Amino acid sequence: MFVLAGPAIASDGSAAGTECGVKSHALIPVETLGPGESLLVPVWIRGDRVGAHTLSMAIGASTTQSTRALTTGCKMRTRKFEIDLVVTPSLRVNAFVRPSVQNPHERILGIEIENVQSGLDIQLVQSTFTSGHYELLPLRTDTTPRVVQIGSKQTVNLMYKARPRARDVQAQPEQFTISALQQYIFAKDKPTAVPAPIRLVHSNAVLGHQGIDSTHSSLQAYIARSQAHRRRTMLRNAYPLIPEKFHSALFPLYETFGIDFVLFWSETGGKGRTGHHSITGIDLGVPHDYINEALTPPASGAARMWLKDTEHDRQELIQSIANRSAASAHRTERTLDVALRLTGVRRVSEADALCVADIEVSVYNHSWQHAYNATLRLISPSESDQASETKPESSGPQAAWTWCGVTTHTLSVDPLGSVCVQAQVACSALGIIDVGMWELSATAVNATAATSPYAKSLECKLHPLHPSFINVTI
Repeated sequence: MFVLAGPAIASDGSAAGTECGVKSHALIPVETLGPGESLLVPVWIRGDRVGAHTLSMAIGASTTQSTRALTTGCKMRTRKFEIDLVVTPSLRVNAFVRPSVQNPHERILGIEIENVQSGLDIQLVQSTFTSGHYELLPLRTDTTPRVVQIGSKQTVNLMYKARPRARDVQAQPEQFTISALQQYIFAKDKPTAVPAPIRLVHSNAVLGHQGIDSTHSSLQAYIARSQAHRRRTMLRNAYPLIPEKFHSALFPLYETFGIDFVLFWSETGGKGRTGHHSITGIDLGVPHDYINEALTPPASGAARMWLKDTEHDRQELIQSIANRSAASAHRTERTLDVALRLTGVRRVSEADALCVADIEVSVYNHSWQHAYNATLRLISPSESDQASETKPESSGPQAAWTWCGVTTHTLSVDPLGSVCVQAQVACSALGIIDVGMWELSATAVNATAATSPYAKSLECKLHPLHPSFINVTI
């Protein structure tokens, strides 16, 4: 009897877990097979790539008795055959991220699921999220479990709120990468220490009548393998000048602000086929590229390069990392953001139509590393001609209100923190108005002077990107 077991050996001789096109598995005998007996060996195949594939299999057997039927040099009889199979798609799953209007620290994560199977209706069982910083909560909460079914060629969107777990996150994986990569580039001795473990948060949303234990060892092993595959592939392509043997000492497996997603589904009625799909490395958090901070030489301890070729290799490595960071800088999120919320409206007098609206202005810092000193200036419509950049396109009335009281505020915001200030708006008429007119100038606290051309500026001047409507009613 033979079963598929033992470690996977790649076709190039590398150990299990490496990514290559072909892999083989050792066959380990566990018992004998008598004359006239047959054996059924189940083989489970996971089709990660859609299309036609050929599965090559070999079977080897040797006799348990001493016989002269086998020649002297042959100890085992083998047979090789091939099985052609076609992998068809079952679901198409995409993730998209949107900012949260209620809380700029939070994100809205949408999962688009399309059933591309023909003539097969499915129902979703559970969605599982794993993150080091965010807790995922469904936007819609029901008192009783809601069964989500997807018909053939139909699409469903699942919406979740990504809420930060804590405000005092130190982003240890990112801090580790900055320190280790700086040592790798500028120090004589290469880093060898491994990063400390990160505490992950598991969020489950049961979509059927019965959930799945997301902390089970087999499920966690699958999620870790998927993350390791994605991480190795990304690092190999992003940093070709860094040998792969140094990756484990430079880049942790999990980043603080990333999210892994697994979706479990089954055929309608709980019978027939079941499956799961995963998306690893969904980025929701870091609004700036922290890798560039490792390109700045340390104040002391940088190794001198005596050979011209060695110094040229160092500069080539730095330029390669900087080019990769510039190519991936597609995020539109900002380090700081401002939100306005109406807290109350009152009339100045009964005989006067003038109203005063109380506005709570919140300044949010999305950076996990830097605190900021900022100056917030509230701008009225009469001043918008002098500061045209402060006003986005809007269809709301602009001449019926003005900021009153203190319009300039000086404040400090801690990393991943927020500060609230109170302001007032004077309105000559009731209705919906757009008060999103402000300017925020900020500078990082205790930020060292940039000694590298690749260091990102820690000073910024921000203006509104979207209107901020309030409803002024009595």
